[in-house]
Amino acid sequence: MEVIKNIYQIKSESPFRYPMNTYFIDDEKSCLIDTSAEEVPRTLIKGLEAIGRSLVDINYVLISHVHYEHVRSLAYIKEHAPNCRVLASPRNADYLMNFEKYTKLVFQKYREELHAIPGLYEFYHPLFTPIKSIQNVEVIKEGDLISLGNHTLEVIETSGHCTEEISFYCQQNHILFSSDFIIGDAIETWIATIPVIYDYNGDRKKYLANLQKIANMKERFDLIYPAHGAIISNPKEKIESLLSIKSKAPNRILKILGSGPKTLIELVEHFFGKKYEKTRKFYNSSRMIRALLNYLLEEGRITKKDNHYFII
Repeated sequence: MEVIKNIYQIKSESPFRYPMNTYFIDDEKSCLIDTSAEEVPRTLIKGLEAIGRSLVDINYVLISHVHYEHVRSLAYIKEHAPNCRVLASPRNADYLMNFEKYTKLVFQKYREELHAIPGLYEFYHPLFTPIKSIQNVEVIKEGDLISLGNHTLEVIETSGHCTEEISFYCQQNHILFSSDFIIGDAIETWIATIPVIYDYNGDRKKYLANLQKIANMKERFDLIYPAHGAIISNPKEKIESLLSIKSKAPNRILKILGSGPKTLIELVEHFFGKKYEKTRKFYNSSRMIRALLNYLLEEGRITKKDNHYFII
């Protein structure tokens, strides 16, 4: 789907909450922003064919971060477009060039935790282990400019959802490609709260700092193209709504702890107002709460002893 002249959005289904939005910029040098959630990117190939393009026409692949649905088809794309240049932040570049090694280390590190919930290991392991490393990933950082011809993309560091996530600002069209930093369907995105399966833990403090940075430049862009959810046509209101609720979730945790010390399980159940079985749904909810707890621990507003959390 052409979302603006020469910029196309191609969706692929993922096993998570939202489909994946990949963006293709058709210019003198063509550019793909993130890949697809498919190991063999049939949806992407079909989308490119619809505009008279193919994988071999891709000159650049820009990787915002290395979560599963953003990179799953990268090795396939690189195999079929061997001359395309893959660009990522320093740490993500290292991850992409050593993906199997890091995946193995992560699943070893979290093996006990993943096996504690029935079916959790069996869900995640087949998703990540087929992803292959690629070589010669080029490093980009904040302020770098990527010239495609009629479009120039500026790299903006927007970590918080994970370490070294980057977004891209298109100067000519006044568009922010926000990846997972700002998504289209939720007010308070999971980005600010949920850590991820490997050591790229979400950092709420970094997220809020980078959100304020984006807020300071919001007059520069008219649209936000997220990796998940609908295109955001009111970026100013969207960012202000995110900033306005930045203390809402932590304050809820503090209110719950005001009645006495709580374990993680108790906090999850109080926060969401329901009992949980040991399922993947509970695991995902607990990751949200753990990220909030980490934020409050760093702020010195709570403490932890054994398995209980206390207000200081």
